[in-house]
Amino acid sequence: MNKIAGWQSLLPFKISRQHHQVGVLYSCTLLNILLGVVISMLNTRALSPKFYGDVKFVVNITAFAVGLLTLGYFVSGCRLLALNHDPIRIRRLKGVMLLLLGLAMATVMLVLTGIGCWYWWSGKRELGCLFMVGALVSSAPLLRNYINTVAQGDNKIGGMALSRLLPSLLYVIVGGTVYHFWGATPSRMLLLQYGMIAAVILVIIFHGRPLFSGLKEEFADLNRENRQYGFQVYLGSVCGVSLGHLAGITLGIFSTDNVEVGLFSLGAALAAPLLLLPSIVGTVYYKRFATSESIDWKIIVATTGLALLSLVGFLVMIFPVVRLLYPPAYSAVAGYACWLSAAMIIHGMGDMFNRFLGAHGKGKALRNGAWLCGIVLLMGNIFGVYWLGIEGAI
Repeated sequence: MNKIAGWQSLLPFKISRQHHQVGVLYSCTLLNILLGVVISMLNTRALSPKFYGDVKFVVNITAFAVGLLTLGYFVSGCRLLALNHDPIRIRRLKGVMLLLLGLAMATVMLVLTGIGCWYWWSGKRELGCLFMVGALVSSAPLLRNYINTVAQGDNKIGGMALSRLLPSLLYVIVGGTVYHFWGATPSRMLLLQYGMIAAVILVIIFHGRPLFSGLKEEFADLNRENRQYGFQVYLGSVCGVSLGHLAGITLGIFSTDNVEVGLFSLGAALAAPLLLLPSIVGTVYYKRFATSESIDWKIIVATTGLALLSLVGFLVMIFPVVRLLYPPAYSAVAGYACWLSAAMIIHGMGDMFNRFLGAHGKGKALRNGAWLCGIVLLMGNIFGVYWLGIEGAI
C-alpha cells in the first residue's frame, strides 16, 4: 500500500488497491497467455496431433474427476476467508482445506491408476501407461483449484499471480531444453508440465503458513457453510464446469484416435484468455462484493467494453497467428478457435456475476444456473459429438 501511495503523488488520478491488484493479476495473466502460446508451440512441435491428443485426453479426464471430488469445500472456505479478519483463524481454515485437499489428491490418483489398468488390460497399453504416469502429477489441477480459491478469499492476489506465471516460465525453460536434447514423449510432457505446476503451488501454499492445530472449530464452521452454500455451488459446478471437460473425453471415446481431442483442446486453449479479464475483475473485487449490495455499473460497462475489444482483436489475429506458430497439421484450429472465442466472452462475463453471487452466499442461484448450462453441455458433448464430432463439441 505504501508503494501505491507513492505512485499516487505522481498521477493526476487515484489508484485504489483493487485497481492495482487487477493490474498486477491481469499483467501476470497476459504474460502467462504469451507463455501459454509458447508452451503450445513447444508441445505441438514436439508431438504429433495423435500423441498430443493422448496427453489432452488424460488431462481432460483428470480435470473431470477433480471437479467431482471437491464437494464444495473449497468455495465454502473461500467465502469464510473473505468474511474473516482474524489471522489465526484464517491460517487454521487454510489448514483444514489443505487436509481435505490431501484426501482428494489421494482419491484422484487411485481413479487414474484404475483407468490406466483398464486400458492396459484392454490392449491399449501406451494409453494405459500414460494414465498411470498422469496419476503421479494428478494433484496439479487440485492444487491450482485450492490456491485460486484461497488466494481469492484471502485477497492474496500476488500468490495467485505467481502460481499462474512461474510454472509456465519454468516449463518453457526446462521442457524446451529436455525436448531439444532428449526428445519428447507424452509421458515426459505430462511429468514435466504438470509436475512443475504442483511443485510451485506447494511452495506457495506452505509460504502462507497454514495451521494444523485446533482445527475442530474451523472444520465445524466449514461444514456448516458447505451445507448452506458450498455444496449447492458444487452441485452446479458438476454440471457447469466438470461437464465442460466432457467434450475432450467423448471426442476420444467416439473416435478411433485422439486427434480431434488435441485439436479441440488447442482451439479452446487459444480462445480461453478471452474469459480471463471479466473473471479477474470478479476475483479481485470478491472481498468487496461480499459487503456490496450490487456491482457498480461502471465496473460492468468497462469490463464489457474491454472484453468485446479483446474479441475483435482475437478474430483479426487468430488465422495468421496459427499459420505462423503451429505446424500445418494443426491449421484447422484457427476456425475452431473463432467460434469458441465468442463463447469464452460470455463465460467470462457470467463468471464475474457468479463471483458476486458467490460472495453473497447465493449457492442455490449458482446451482440452478449451472444446471441449465450442464443440460446443454451434456446433450452437446454426447449427442452433438456423436453425430457431428468436433463441430458438435463446439
